[in-house]
Amino acid sequence: MTSNGLRRSLALVLLVLTATSAFAADPTLPPATWLLDQVKTLSAPEMDGRGSGTPGAERASQYIARVFTEAGLKPGGDNGTFFQSFPVSTGIKLGGGNALTIVAPTARDLTLGKEFLPLAVSADGSAEGDVIFVGYGITARDLNYDDYADLDVRDKIVLAMTGEPRSNDAGSPFRRPEAYHYSERSHKIINAREHGARAILLVAHPGAPRQSLPPLRGITQPWNILASSLTSRVADTLLAPGGRRLADLAAEIDQKLAPQSSTLPGVRVRLAVSLKRERGTAANVVGILPGTDEKLRDEAIVIGAHYDHLGRGGEGSLAPDQVGTIHPGADDNGSGTAAVMGLARAFAAAGGTPRTLIFVTFAGEEMGLLGSAHYVRHPALPLDRTVLMVNLDMVGRLRDDRLFVGGADSAKELRQVVDDAARGLGLTLQLRGDPFSPSDHTSFYTAGRPVLFLFTGAHGDYHRPTDTWEKINAPGLATVATLAMRVVSAVAREATPPAYVKIEAPARGQGGGGYGPIFGVIPDFGEADRLGVKITGVRPGSPADKAGVRAGDVIVRFAGVDVKTLEDLTFALRGHRAGDRVDVVVERDGKEHQVSAVLENRR
Repeated sequence: MTSNGLRRSLALVLLVLTATSAFAADPTLPPATWLLDQVKTLSAPEMDGRGSGTPGAERASQYIARVFTEAGLKPGGDNGTFFQSFPVSTGIKLGGGNALTIVAPTARDLTLGKEFLPLAVSADGSAEGDVIFVGYGITARDLNYDDYADLDVRDKIVLAMTGEPRSNDAGSPFRRPEAYHYSERSHKIINAREHGARAILLVAHPGAPRQSLPPLRGITQPWNILASSLTSRVADTLLAPGGRRLADLAAEIDQKLAPQSSTLPGVRVRLAVSLKRERGTAANVVGILPGTDEKLRDEAIVIGAHYDHLGRGGEGSLAPDQVGTIHPGADDNGSGTAAVMGLARAFAAAGGTPRTLIFVTFAGEEMGLLGSAHYVRHPALPLDRTVLMVNLDMVGRLRDDRLFVGGADSAKELRQVVDDAARGLGLTLQLRGDPFSPSDHTSFYTAGRPVLFLFTGAHGDYHRPTDTWEKINAPGLATVATLAMRVVSAVAREATPPAYVKIEAPARGQGGGGYGPIFGVIPDFGEADRLGVKITGVRPGSPADKAGVRAGDVIVRFAGVDVKTLEDLTFALRGHRAGDRVDVVVERDGKEHQVSAVLENRR
C-alpha cells in the first residue's frame, strides 16, 4: 500500500470511530484490525475452504461458537448448544463397475482414472451407442448458433468440448455477460439430455490450460444422463476414423463461428457409471442476546451471514482448472461472518437492546441457501416474532465507498432507517427495493419477514482461489458493520416493528438488471427429497402468478424440458426470451396441471 493509501485508510478508520461515537445510542464495534483478523482466521489454510459438511467447516463453526461464547451470547442451537445441525451431501465416490469401452471399429477397454472418469452429476447405469461429435455442445438460439442443428442424437452418445467458440476473443458473442452460461458444464450436459442423448463424453478444449481429467467432485443431484470426462487422446482416437483431430475441429469452429458437428463413422462406445453419494452434517451457529425490554424482548432481529464456502472447488467454482485448490472465501463470506461476530461482541458488551438479537452464521448457503432454509423452519424464536433479518454477504471489498443495500422496500420504514443510519459514514448507498437475490435473506423474505441485504459488490476473485484476506478493505468492512449496527439499534428500540411489504414484480418491459427472462417463482432451497422443483412462493404480478402457479406446486416440466432439479429449471428458463409464451406443468394435490405463461424482462 502506498503512503497515500495508508493515510486514506487511517482516515476512514477515524471516520468510522468518530461517526460511531457521535451516534450515542450505538455500542462500539471492535476495531477494523480485529475484523480483519477474523477474516484471516476464517480463510486460513486449516479451514480448507469451509465446504459445508467438511472438517474445515466444522473447525470454522467451532471457532465462531467460541467467539459467541466469549461475547456472552446464549446458545440458540440444538440441545442447549450453539449448533443447529442439518444433513447435506458431502461428496461422491466411485462405485463398482465403472467402464468405458470402444466397441467399434476396434474393441478396446479404456483405463478408469487415466483415460476417462465419470462426472459427479452423472446418473448411474449403462448405455451403448454410436458416437456423434457435437462441438461445444451448445444450443444458443439467441446467438443463431446450434451444435445440434440437423442432427438426430436420440439414444446416441455425444462427444463435446469444454468452453465456447472464440473464448479468447473479447468481441465474441459468447463473451457477452448474458451468454456466459453457454460455456458452463451444466448447459452442455442438460442440453445433451434434452436432445435425447443417452450419454455425454466431455473433453477439455485443446487450448484449455488444464488437460488432465477433472477430479470426481460435486454434491449435486444426478442430472438423468450418463456423463463422463475423457482425455483428448481418447477423443482423437474416436475422431480418427473420420480423418479429423480435436484441435483442427476446434480451430475450424472458431474460425467460422459455425458448428462442425457430425456422426463419427463406425464409432461405437459403451459407458457404465456407478457412483456412491456421501451424506454428512452441517451446522448453523446460533447465539442469542436476550432483549432488555419486558414488552419487546419476545420479538427478535436476526443478524446473519453464511460462513461456508466452496472448500476445494467443485460445481460452484469459477476456476474449473483449479479444482482441488483451496478456495479461501475471504470476502465470500469471511467478511460477512467477521462482521456478525463483531456485532455480537459490540451489542453484548453494551448490555443488549430492547428487542432480542439473534446472531446466526449459516452453513449450506453455497449449496442453495440450505442453512437459512433450515433456520426458517426451525427458528430460535418463533418466526412470526422476527421483525427484521439483516444479511451481510461479501462486505469486505468496499470500493469508491459504494454499498449495495437490497430489500429496502421489504418494509415501509426501511429506506428511511438505512438513510438515517448512513449519515456521516461517507457511504454512497445503492438502495434496491427488491429483496430477492441468491443469498440467505431470501429464505426469510419468502417466509414473510422484512430483510436488508448488505453487499459491497462482485469482483474478479469471486468463487476463485484468489479470494484472499490481503484484498479485504478492513476500514471499509468496519464502515459497513457500523451501518448494520446502527440499523439494528434503531429497529431494536422502535415501539412498532417494520411492516412487511410484498414486492410487486416489475411491469412487462420495464427494468433491465440481471440476465435472461423472469418467471417469478421462489424455489424451495432445501435439499430435494423428490424429483421436480417445489415452489415456496410466487412473486405477485409475475408471469407465474398470472398463470396461476401457487406456493406448494412442484414444477415437473417447463417449456418442454423435464424438470428434475433446479439446474433443469434454470436451463429451461435461459433458453427463452422475455415475451415468449411457455407451457408449464406443475404437480398439485397429487395431480398434474398445465398452465401457460408469458415470460417478462428481469428487473
